[in-house]
Amino acid sequence: MALTTADGQRLREDEPLALITTSESGQHITALNTAAHHMGFRPGMTLADARAIHPALQTAHADPAGDDRALIGLALWCQSYSPFTRSDPPDGISLDITGCAHLFGGEAGMMEKMSRRLSGFGLSARLAIAPTIGAAWGLARHAPDPCHISHQQELHADLAPLPVAALRLSPETCQALEKLGLKRAGDLMDKPRAPLAARFGPRLLRRLDTAMGHEEESFIPLGPPVSHVAECRFAEPVITRKGIEIAVERLTHDLADMLEKAGKGARRLELRLFRIDGWFETLPLATSTATRDPRHLCHLLCERLDRIEQRAGFGFEAARLSAVLIEDKPAQQEDMDGPMHGSGRDDIAPLLDRLVSRFGPDHVTRPLPCPSHIPERAFRFVSVLEKIGTPDWPAHARIVQDGADFARPLLLFAPPEPITAIAEAPDSPPARFEWRREPHRVTRAEGPERIAPEWWRVHEGASRTTRDYYRVEDEAGHRFWLFRDGLYDRAGDAPRWFIHGIFA
Repeated sequence: MALTTADGQRLREDEPLALITTSESGQHITALNTAAHHMGFRPGMTLADARAIHPALQTAHADPAGDDRALIGLALWCQSYSPFTRSDPPDGISLDITGCAHLFGGEAGMMEKMSRRLSGFGLSARLAIAPTIGAAWGLARHAPDPCHISHQQELHADLAPLPVAALRLSPETCQALEKLGLKRAGDLMDKPRAPLAARFGPRLLRRLDTAMGHEEESFIPLGPPVSHVAECRFAEPVITRKGIEIAVERLTHDLADMLEKAGKGARRLELRLFRIDGWFETLPLATSTATRDPRHLCHLLCERLDRIEQRAGFGFEAARLSAVLIEDKPAQQEDMDGPMHGSGRDDIAPLLDRLVSRFGPDHVTRPLPCPSHIPERAFRFVSVLEKIGTPDWPAHARIVQDGADFARPLLLFAPPEPITAIAEAPDSPPARFEWRREPHRVTRAEGPERIAPEWWRVHEGASRTTRDYYRVEDEAGHRFWLFRDGLYDRAGDAPRWFIHGIFA
């Protein structure tokens, strides 16, 4: 079987290959394949020394960033065994399997299943189960057998024969200990603590205590675990869209039952389908309001299954639906004709969710009031998925208009459109104006409403001129909102007329 390196080189598996990195001190080996390992090469060796031993050694440049991404992806895959996983760069993954092992036939059965799956991916993994993080780390890397299980009463005997590097010490500390004849972890367990702390600092004793369980060590997983999860495993791999939809329908009903019992509703959900080759496909879902309607959630998820269906590969073996973000949603009394009406935004929430699912959250927005007297700055558009309260538009209108009864139109032009206007006096409303090549004769006018510039926003490109707004009506009864940008009696201003909106 042939392998292809990142440089495009083709070589056989029995040919030695080393990954190298370049630093100020030269090129060093960071990883080896099995053939190179059997020939005596070790990580950290300089490339010059390695080539002196075997000039035909094949090399390729390492990709640390890509390795980190792959390690995180593998840690996410391990969440099929435990929700608490994290990556331990450069080559490890940690799982907290408390309360999970019995689901896979106990610790031995869980380890056997995981080892078999990783071998099927082409990964040579070393696994260890121990009461502490430090002990599991050391046993996985330095125990004689590739799969090791250690319990609390066996911890001292299992760790004692391991090298001091199994305690997660720096290479410099390990070299210093070995020069003193302290080569095994057991050599440190019975030594006086004060001289060790004085010579090597408190980190050495902390590593020893956390490995033995004398001191607690926190475990921070990749993501916070979710409390409401629905799962299902398939007797045979599922490939067809119909099969996936049946699974989604079952998961949404199971999750809705959990949320109803807890008095919660979901705002963010995640559907994860696990493929038989070890990878998984993820489909996130966000809703405009908290919901636990299984039919609505199922419809939203099934609408977006096209991408997942195309990446089914040889099929999915399991599915999981998680409520990532939940909110309180108490039960509501229903009337004789069905759910109570008049609940406001909840009435159109299903429609908004479907529009977001089809067009994206950035294309389904709603306005929010902003503290500004400038009309185009008095509101902003946000996605309907953002969690906000109910805006008080009447109060906002009273504030921006200083309590004056000068209504603003609902339809505004962005940006305002220029017009040609003729006024009887410089500071008077226009008597005639031309907009989009059509003349309009003004019969009625109200105003002006003067709006000063926001001088504190000049650096953001805000206008420096004062505006006078007029509400006018033409001969046909059409009503417009016009403004003059600039004042005739102010030096440096060049007044121009614009139409900013139309009244219904």
